[in-house]
Parts: sequence; structure tokens; C-alpha cells
Amino acid sequence: MQSKLVLVIIVASLILAAGTLTRGHDWGDDFASYILQAKSVWNGEMDEFVQKNSFTILESSIQIGPVAYPWGYPLILSPVYAVKGRSPLALKIPGLLFFSGFLICLYLLTKNRLPQTDSLLLISLFAFNPMFLVFLDQIISDIPFLFFSTLAMVLLTRANKYIAIESILLGAAISMAFFIRTTGILLLASFIIAEAFKLAIHRKNRELVKGILLNVGLVGGVFVVLWILYAAVFPGGSESYFTLLQEIELGSIPSRISSQFWLLSLFFGGTTLWLYIYYAFFVFFLVGLWVGKGRDSVFIIFFALWMILLSFWPFWQGPRFIFPLLPLFMYFTFEGVIFAIGRLPQQYHRLGKMVFYGCCLCIIGIFLGTSTSHAYRNMINGRQINGPYDIYSIAVYEFIKDKTSEDSVIIFFKPRAMRLMTNHDTVMVTECERISLGDYLVLSRKAENSQIPVEQIDSCNLPLDKVFDNRRFIIYEILK
Repeated sequence: MQSKLVLVIIVASLILAAGTLTRGHDWGDDFASYILQAKSVWNGEMDEFVQKNSFTILESSIQIGPVAYPWGYPLILSPVYAVKGRSPLALKIPGLLFFSGFLICLYLLTKNRLPQTDSLLLISLFAFNPMFLVFLDQIISDIPFLFFSTLAMVLLTRANKYIAIESILLGAAISMAFFIRTTGILLLASFIIAEAFKLAIHRKNRELVKGILLNVGLVGGVFVVLWILYAAVFPGGSESYFTLLQEIELGSIPSRISSQFWLLSLFFGGTTLWLYIYYAFFVFFLVGLWVGKGRDSVFIIFFALWMILLSFWPFWQGPRFIFPLLPLFMYFTFEGVIFAIGRLPQQYHRLGKMVFYGCCLCIIGIFLGTSTSHAYRNMINGRQINGPYDIYSIAVYEFIKDKTSEDSVIIFFKPRAMRLMTNHDTVMVTECERISLGDYLVLSRKAENSQIPVEQIDSCNLPLDKVFDNRRFIIYEILK
């Protein structure tokens, strides 16, 4: 019966999520780099991609990303690109499938660790969560990574049995998480640290020590073998991101830790009322951590390592960077509530459960209503969205492709998106003296950063000739 209810929840979530997808994308041009990499995978031009994107990344005024993201997600996108090209609606479908897979993994993680009703409520909180369902409109790696990190968590709970096939599967899951995002290495680190603690505690039990060492060897061996194969097939480039760590100020780390915990509150919503609800849940989360310090130590280690990494990361990325922690946060919260109710006098156990279940049902109801409303508005608007796929942007791309030479260099505030749409080398420039790096300057009338503002371009005293103008963009030829 529980499995059928989970299936109903996942199907309903999938239908809602499909309703939130638009025919376009926002201007965060990470998506463009992923699509370009998927294109290069399909065409066998990965080295050429790295060469061209190096120009975009390294010649821009600031480093807007790595030369190449890890190749796992582009590999996932490449079959879709082969069939539908750069169609954003089609390229979002893998995200839907991986989100459904994540919900299945969450069920597998909690079904034997929480009471049946609690497990169903926890899954529903994710299945109908507006933050997640709206995020599925992004062509970005966070949801596939969430699937593989949660799958690894499921396998981590089973690897303790020292069954070879499960250790091999764990190594493969951690590898896939790492191939999608390099931070997946924290899963392997958490596993090794947890096993090291276990080895220290049971060092006199020779059979157990042998099992632990074999387990670590299998997981680590599978990871290393798959990493060697990955490195042999795909070019580098993602290592360029680590140079960004030089920009962190050590004095800002305490405030960053506080900010990361605040991000957890956005699981519920952004208003003050939701923040207070989060505070209440956070108390039970702390209780759950204390209760689970023995059985769930590997989860606690992963949570801690992830928070430490985010505290050193120099750029604010919003709630998507704490997605892998949210299943653990809610799991420990439920554990804390169950423990607290168990400490009440016997006659209040039922009342305590009813209050908690009622609270969760109210939150789920609000989530469901909000997500349904968002999907409905999106559908009646024809799935349209302003951004790099709207008619004003497309007119710019057509001009660039038809009226400029193929070797022209374009200056644009979202250079990877421009290169995706026009196949022209593009850089982002914010200084007047570096405008001459390009042949054409495209200015957005609405962009507030990553370019010289439209109203200030005349003060640069550059030899510019306006060759195109529409409601949102101006194109200048840079005379030389």
C-alpha cells in the first residue's frame, strides 16, 4: 500500500513539474555552457569546445565559470540535443526524470528508518515543494546531482553489510555524482571518514576490520577505475574553477556559515512566517542529529563537510547549492520529532503525532496550492518567458549571424549564451578600455551588471557605430 501511495505522489509531482516548464530560459548562462558541452559530446568536438570556451572564460572581465563543467551532465543532455537541438523545453526533460528518481531514492532512504506515515509526509514535502518544482525549469546540473547524491546515501546505509555488489554500486554512484559535480568527492570523503572511525573503534575485531578494509577497497577501487576512464575520454577544464577559491576572505567565513543555514529555510518559503516555521523545525533537526549520531554518522559527516566547503566558496549561489543537504535536514528533523514525542507522557503520544502530522499536512497543502497555481499561470501564458529565447533576443542573434563575419568577436553580458546562439566568439567586458577586444558590442537595455550601462557608453569615447536597435538591445560596430 505504501509503495502505491508513493507512486501516486511521484506521478502527481511529475505532472505538476511538467506544467511549470517554460519554452525559454532565464539569463543565467550556465545553461548555455552545458548545452555547448552536450553538443560537443555528440559531435565529438570536446577539445574544440574547451579551446573556444577558454577564450570566453579567460578573456572576460571576470571569470564567469570554469572552462568546462564536469562532463556528466552534458553527457546526459547529449542524446536530447541530438534529437531536439538546443530546444530548452526538451532539454529540461532529463531534470524531470532525475527529480522523480530522487523522490524514489528518498523513499528508499526513509522507508525503513521512519514510520510509514512520516516517510510519506517527508516525500510529499519534496514532491510538491514550489522551490524545487520551479527550479526544474533550469537546464543545470543540480537535480541530477541531487539524484546521485541521494542514491549514494541509500547505498551508504547498505554498504555497512559488506556485500560486494552493494559496495561496487556505491562506488559507481559516488563516481557519477563526481562526474556531474566535483563536489561529489565529499561523498567519498564522508564514507572513508566514517569507515575510519569504525575501524578505530573495532580495531580488535579482526573479521570486522577485514570487512571494513575490503569495503573501502571496493568502493575506492571502483571510483578510481571509473575516474581513470572518465579522464581518458573527456578533456579537463573544470579545474579552472578552483582558482576562484583564492578570492575568499577568511574573516567572512562565520557569516557565510550563518547564511548557508539560513538558505535551508527557503525550503519552506521566503516570508517571515516561513522563517519562524523553519526555526521550529531546526530545533528538532538538532535533536535528530544528537539521536542519530551513532546510526547516521556518515550523514552527519557529509552534512558537515558540505557546509564547510560552502563556507569557503567565494560566490553566492542561492539555495541550489544546499539541495543535497535538504533530504538530510528533513530526515533528521523527523527523527527529532519522533524522539521528542516518544519522551512525552504516554497519554500525549497520539496528540503529539496528530499535531505534527497536521502541521505537515498544512505545509504540504500550501505547497501543493502554490505549485498548482504556478503551473496554471505558466500554461495559460503559453509557457513563454522573457530571456535568451524571446523574440527580441532572437532578432539580435539573427543579425549577428547574417550581418557579421564568422570570425567577429562579440562583446555581450552573457557571452556563453551568445556563443550558443550564434557560434561567434564572445566575451563579457565591463571596462571601456577593453571594448576594443571585440568587433561588435551588444548592450542590453535591462542588464544591471556584467556590462557597461547603456546610458554610460558614450562616456567611454569609443568609435562606435550603431547598427541595430530594438526594444531590449543595441548593437554597435566597433570601428577600428
